[in-house]
Amino acid sequence: MKLMPRIAFLFAFFLLPFSFSFVAHTQQPEYPTRGVIRLKVKYKSGDVTKELPRKRFFLIIGSLDENKGLIEKIKSQPPMARECYYRSRGASEALIRWLKENDCDSVYCREIAEKYLAGSEAVPEFQAAYNQGLRDFKSPETARRWLTNNLPPDLRFGFYNEKQQALQAFLIQIEQTTSRKPMSVMTDRKGTAYLTDIEPGTYTISNLIASETEKSSILWACEKQIKAVDLATAIRRPFTLSNEVDPKVKCEIVERPLPVCAK
Repeated sequence: MKLMPRIAFLFAFFLLPFSFSFVAHTQQPEYPTRGVIRLKVKYKSGDVTKELPRKRFFLIIGSLDENKGLIEKIKSQPPMARECYYRSRGASEALIRWLKENDCDSVYCREIAEKYLAGSEAVPEFQAAYNQGLRDFKSPETARRWLTNNLPPDLRFGFYNEKQQALQAFLIQIEQTTSRKPMSVMTDRKGTAYLTDIEPGTYTISNLIASETEKSSILWACEKQIKAVDLATAIRRPFTLSNEVDPKVKCEIVERPLPVCAK
């Protein structure tokens, strides 16, 4: 008969921790304490709406009014046109076309395939750099993979560097004004990006440097009130930026036609 109390004691001993764990879990539900934004960026060109891929956006603490000085400064920045930069450096039509095909600011944005070294799609700058590499390395594959090193610096990364210099000036101003580095994120090929682990509050979302499309450059500065939310909710409720006016979104949008470049 003494066995039964002992079994009951052991059962209670092992069950007790699980009971406390269950009670603690039910009494203290987990609520999100940080914010998440699913950013969706698109633009209308003619009658067609397109996503804006591979563009960087920044999350700056403060409302549009609080960031008024910064916004006025970025709005006064003239459009930085890729085609005009490369034409001013004597780039060939083939190189300009290669950059435009994938919206590249530099020759490092994608691999240079063999078809761009010979034939109807050949890029003269790539051909010359490849031939120099072939003399140095004796290997066609190595010469192709390293040909960018044989291009002049202004054709390799000059335009990218100019944009970065302008961007860094704005980032310094933001840090001096807000005492905080802005978060940043780049959109994927479908114009989507996620900003996570955000302290709730009022923020300004901007690309700071106008994004180039086929016919225009578009600059966004949009106000967003961020509340604590989980990822699943953020996915269902994207924050959409567009060059079309949306009365539900508080935005300053500057869209300018791309400048005509001297040939």
